Amino acid sequence: MADAPSPALSPEETGVDGLSQFGARVREFRKARGLTQHQLAETAGIDRKTINRIENTRYSPTLTNVFAIADALEIPANKLL
Repeated sequence: MADAPSPALSPEETGVDGLSQFGARVREFRKARGLTQHQLAETAGIDRKTINRIENTRYSPTLTNVFAIADALEIPANKLL
């Protein structure tokens, strides 16, 4: 007997939607503080390309990066999640 096909994973299950929301929140808070990606990256101790990739949902940040970005934006990390 063949196994039933697995259903497609939802955005919630894959985390893609969460990454999009995280990236959008980073961009929103960064712009609200008048920071460029370069300025945020420098303050957070992260490469500017990484900030760009996070904002554009091409990179899943490490927990260390999440806290570094939150600290640089002077907000609690949970506001980005």
